[in-house]
Amino acid sequence: MHWRRRRDLEGGKELGVWLLLEEDTVDTELYVESHEYRGGGFDVYTATPDGEWTHVGGFETASEAFDAALAHIEESQHPLAEL
Repeated sequence: MHWRRRRDLEGGKELGVWLLLEEDTVDTELYVESHEYRGGGFDVYTATPDGEWTHVGGFETASEAFDAALAHIEESQHPLAEL
């Protein structure tokens, strides 16, 4: 399994989207979302195809949220594939 960044899915409040793939099947999705449009900060979530959502954390800045997302990828023991 490996993580792949999906820039084509980013837009609106999604600033970063990564997919954990086994072959062509999505195992987990990882999101960095912005809530600036409503006066909030940034959140990092994971989601499974079964509809299970896990809040990884809330952050003040986009940089902190991206650091947390990349740390989550690193802790998963699955490599991040190059685009």
